[in-house]
Amino acid sequence: MTENAADFKARLIRRAGLSEAAVDAAWPEWWSDAAEASPSANAELRFTLARKLGLDPRSLMGKGQPKFIWDDSARFKGFSGDPSGERPILSSFGMALCRMLLGAVPDAIPVEPISALRLRKSILSGRQDIGLLELLSTAWAMGIPVIHLRVYPLTAKRMSAMSVRLGERFAILVARDAMYPAPVAFHVAHELGHIFLGHLQDGHSIVDLESIDELSSGADPEEQAADAYALELLTGRPSPEVVVEGPGAGARQLANEAIRVGQIEHIEPGTLAMVYGHATKAWPTAMASLRHIYGQPMDAWRVINQVALRQLDLSQLNDESEAFVRAVMGATHG
Repeated sequence: MTENAADFKARLIRRAGLSEAAVDAAWPEWWSDAAEASPSANAELRFTLARKLGLDPRSLMGKGQPKFIWDDSARFKGFSGDPSGERPILSSFGMALCRMLLGAVPDAIPVEPISALRLRKSILSGRQDIGLLELLSTAWAMGIPVIHLRVYPLTAKRMSAMSVRLGERFAILVARDAMYPAPVAFHVAHELGHIFLGHLQDGHSIVDLESIDELSSGADPEEQAADAYALELLTGRPSPEVVVEGPGAGARQLANEAIRVGQIEHIEPGTLAMVYGHATKAWPTAMASLRHIYGQPMDAWRVINQVALRQLDLSQLNDESEAFVRAVMGATHG
């Protein structure tokens, strides 16, 4: 094996199409200059990267084109172009990562289908409304890990979220950033819709590329069904409406109405603001209203990953896998 580590890393980035951040996150901590001279260490380096990134280890032993294992197992939603270059990377990275996540949730029970209204009723028992934290608690209680990707496998981040099925187990990866909970809550609810509506086959994933302002923009029946499921779960109706009286409603007026209606209807006010934005296409007003609803901005990814770190039993993983999961989540070790 004559390819040095620097050339190997460059091959993963330039020829496989992986982001440098993903390769760095997967790169083992034990690698050193001394290991460069060891054939066995070089082989182990390639096996380690293959396990973490979903690559065929045989394709890494020479200098040829790296090949992804799950190159055709993802269905892409909300994408009008040709996803052939992204499909194997996102699919294989997601599959490999979710295998590790599910390994750190060892006592989960198989997920059973459940209607949006029944799930909503169950969650609302003892709660005022359903927001991001309630969705996360529900998913983890059902053995569905949810994490936010702080390391993305591609240079361009266009994915909103991804759901994966392995056997009778499921996992959700969120990629969409937001400074308030409501937009991300919708994406989590949407992925739960895919899961509970039976859209996922074993060993496959669904990659949603659309953002919340593109809700139900296409004719894909599964996307429409997952959107309706998410809205019914969050609001009690598959097609909710928010009406703000008066011409030229502003952000503060929308926030006040969302809070008022939310208290009556048991709907998280930020969700109502998003519903208004979708119905009117007045997204600047809808997004500006979130500042009045929540008071201060926040990194939604921190909420997701703080919950995940409390729920994951990372001691079930080997040191290499644990370090990779933590890196992908933007978490320090310990």
